[in-house]
Formats: sequence, C-alpha cells, structure tokens
Amino acid sequence: MINNAMQTKIDSYSLVFHGDFKTVDNAPVVFPLGITSGDIDLLSNVNGGAGTETKANRLEILVVGNDAGEATLTITGACEGGPEEYICDIAMTFGGTVESGTNIWCEGMTLTSYHLAACGILVADDGNNHPTKLGFDAIGYRYIRFYSSDFGGNVSSFDVYARYF
Repeated sequence: MINNAMQTKIDSYSLVFHGDFKTVDNAPVVFPLGITSGDIDLLSNVNGGAGTETKANRLEILVVGNDAGEATLTITGACEGGPEEYICDIAMTFGGTVESGTNIWCEGMTLTSYHLAACGILVADDGNNHPTKLGFDAIGYRYIRFYSSDFGGNVSSFDVYARYF
C-alpha cells in the first residue's frame, strides 16, 4: 500500500480537443445528472485508469493556435453520474512563440477559476514568450470536457494537448 502511494505515472501529451471558430462550442447552461462521457475519460486505460481507479491526480494542458490572436477555453469536469462542474475559463493569447510553421503556442492565459479553493489550479510561464501551461487537480473527476469560444485576431482554431500525472 505504501509503495503505491509513492508512485506516480507521467504520461506524454496527447491531443484531446480541437476548437474551431466555425463550430464554437458553448459551455453548458443546464446541468443534468448522469454525465457519461467527455473529451477525456480518466478511467480509460488509455489515460492510465485501472479498474475503478484513475491515475490522474493532476492534469496539465498546453494549447497551440493556428495564428496570432485570442480565444477562450472553458474546462468542465464530472464524476460518473454527476453533473458537469465548471473548473475554469481561460482567456488565451497567441503571439510570437512558434511551435512549428505557422502554429503559435498560447503564451498568455488569464484564468477565472471555479475550482474548489483547496484544489490547486494555476497558470505557469504566462507572458514569458514560452508555451504557457495550465495545471489543475483532477481528483474526483472521471470526465473532462473542453469548450471553445470568443475567437479574435487571426486565430481560427486551436488544439489542446493534455497529460496527467
């Protein structure tokens, strides 16, 4: 039992969501019980889940846009059978930090958190001409869902990459 408590699994980044201005995906305004899916299923063995146990204590995301501009990303989470719960809204800025070709890293995130106060959620490396990261505690969630909105400037799409540990 003690050995399991000291273990952690670090996964590689995987593409989990594609946001596009043509198909803006607004966050929910009703919250029914019985959620059974999301963009990420943390109980899936692909995401490190085993039996009834997830291995995702924390999620970290990076975002790549197709050009400079702004967009908003909303993240929700749900446990099996529960309602979607808002985790955060992120106003993202894509500038001059190139991923490759014309793809631009999100290099600025303004966080509005709805996460429980005791659960850690933060933005790292904001505004330093580096890829900006968002990390949050995922304990208690099985499903994570992403929504895109408020596209501005030249950015017309973005991809969200996530990893868990």
